[in-house]
Amino acid sequence: MKILEGNCVERMKELPDNSVDLVITSPPYEDVNGAGYGAKTKDILFLKLYSGFMDDVFKELYRVLKPTGQIFFNIKHKTHNKQLSTVHWLEFLETFKKFKMKSYIIWKYAGSFDSTKSRFHLDYEIIYHLSKGDDIYLNCDCGIKDPLSSVWYVPHNIKKEDRVHPTQMPDALVERILKVASKKGDLVLDCFGGSGTTGIIAEKFGLDSVIIELNPENIELIKKRSPLN
Repeated sequence: MKILEGNCVERMKELPDNSVDLVITSPPYEDVNGAGYGAKTKDILFLKLYSGFMDDVFKELYRVLKPTGQIFFNIKHKTHNKQLSTVHWLEFLETFKKFKMKSYIIWKYAGSFDSTKSRFHLDYEIIYHLSKGDDIYLNCDCGIKDPLSSVWYVPHNIKKEDRVHPTQMPDALVERILKVASKKGDLVLDCFGGSGTTGIIAEKFGLDSVIIELNPENIELIKKRSPLN
């Protein structure tokens, strides 16, 4: 696992064109600090800054992804004042539209974390499955029941002793992606490293990975969590 500290757009520029087989990532949940901005309000200016940043991210992802590569981009709708704000604006970014949207995966939790009784619960997240072309690898004999289903039931709960990050991705989610979409020799990229789950699970699968993370504290956390440390 190679760990790069800094802004993901700038650090991805160090990666060669067409060098990444698989991207598994989840961006900061509407956190402009992760985009290098210091805004504290979530108004129209915020969305403009955030969407501009995401446009730059997808530009670099397209450049580094191999023609046969795949992206699994996890992002969640938001709720505020008992109203739902979706993330479908991503689909209108010019750089996003360069990709083929192969699948629209629903990651359903085992339970709901939403206590309101004024609307249906937001108990799922979206995973955009993107590629450059149709020549992609999907293993239907990976041991998963109905491996090509677009609805995934993966528990979100992480044991208290294992939780090290507030938005930590469950190991099982990355494992499912790697089982169905990775093969020996693949290079895996996570441009929003967080607690490093993508890289750590990739190591367990014997795959090389590049993890980019802005927060120095998270960098140290990833190093401590690595099974090869």
